[in-house]
Amino acid sequence: MWDISAHEARLKNHKSNGARANKTRSDIFDVEYQRSPIVHYAGVSSIESSHKMAIMDLHWLPDTLEVARLGVPVENKTATSCQLITAGVDGNVMFWDIRLQKTSTGPTPGFGGALPGGKKEKEAANEQFSSIPSTFSHLDLQWKPINVVPLSKLTGPGLHPGVTISIGQELKNVKGKMQTLLKGNPPLIHRSNSSTGRQRPVEVEGVNTKFFAGTEDGFLIYTDWKAEKDPESGKLVSSKPVYAISSHAGPIHCLLRSPFYNYIIMSVGGWSLSIWKEGESEILQTSRSPVKFTAACWSPTRPGVFFIGREDGNIDVWDLMDRSHEPSMTQNISSSAITSLVPYRVSAKQVLLGVGDDFGTLHILELPWSLRQPSPNETVNMASYFERECSRIDYYKEREANRPTNVSGPSEPAIPMALETDEEEEERLKKSFNSYLTMEKDFLVKLGLKRDDDPVALIH
Repeated sequence: MWDISAHEARLKNHKSNGARANKTRSDIFDVEYQRSPIVHYAGVSSIESSHKMAIMDLHWLPDTLEVARLGVPVENKTATSCQLITAGVDGNVMFWDIRLQKTSTGPTPGFGGALPGGKKEKEAANEQFSSIPSTFSHLDLQWKPINVVPLSKLTGPGLHPGVTISIGQELKNVKGKMQTLLKGNPPLIHRSNSSTGRQRPVEVEGVNTKFFAGTEDGFLIYTDWKAEKDPESGKLVSSKPVYAISSHAGPIHCLLRSPFYNYIIMSVGGWSLSIWKEGESEILQTSRSPVKFTAACWSPTRPGVFFIGREDGNIDVWDLMDRSHEPSMTQNISSSAITSLVPYRVSAKQVLLGVGDDFGTLHILELPWSLRQPSPNETVNMASYFERECSRIDYYKEREANRPTNVSGPSEPAIPMALETDEEEEERLKKSFNSYLTMEKDFLVKLGLKRDDDPVALIH
């Protein structure tokens, strides 16, 4: 964890004309002022409880929801985002909480709680002589995940090495649902525990706890972070994936939900990209590209447009309203691989695209009118397109399920055929070749290359 609050004003006013006007001449030419500050970390997770291999992706949970033990979604009373999710190559997805954790001996000193008098003054004094802030000192080397979700394989033992994850954007809209439920007879009440007298939140109903995970071996996994009850032992265990599909010939770099349709997600990895509908199979898969894909992003203004970064420094612009089998255009940006694509909508008349490459260069592109201005009813038309593709796939699956396994009817016992003698085989081949010579003559007569009375050299 890092605490950059001490440098917040500097980051906001960096190279700002107004800030330079208020600075004295000595500050402008001050070397220390011009130098970028070095910020030390404020807390490190416990080595024994952390990922055993590299962490490849990290997401903050929205401030409307939090995850309790065993993956139960509950209401976030603080209205502050305090939990995050990490995915590692070791095959685990972990949930972390940065707040004060209660123990049997009382609150652990740190974020969100009071420190004992002597220890509080001691840490404040140490912070004056150290560049490391004490904001998350309670987490340093003691931070443990509150929930671990393994990316298990459907067949056989082992875990899929995770690279990227994607949670539903509807989690951000839970707050409005909570306020609506609280007006009536809601399940979001705090009931008292008779044994301890403490108040604890009740599980939030109707929240989708499933998420997507892309792996290093090209699998797209759809699983649930909420624990389920084992039918044999009756204990709560980690959920098995709903499905795990090998969709890419390489690591999945990007899992991006459409900003217009929460149920549409795009996966990019290897030499191809796929578009999926949550809970169903893929509805679009491109052909194999000659160059690897390395980055991707959706357009913030057009539902049918997205951008794909490639290993050769080019960007493919896809417009599904124009064509779905190939990109509408390809633009060269750099001589090195594209590593990051981030769109930004400045106004209704200006949309920028930030592009980072493998050389460490940042490119800022301005999208033309045709790529930023949606066509009439484009949102409705793209939604219809996705629905038609889903209906077509469902129809195909239904036909495959209802197709009889043996179309020719019940099989009859085969009658053994007698082996041919050499004379019989030679006679059969002669008849076959003579038939071919006759057909050849008829064909040449139709072309006008032979006459009807021309002899045919048959074999006798």
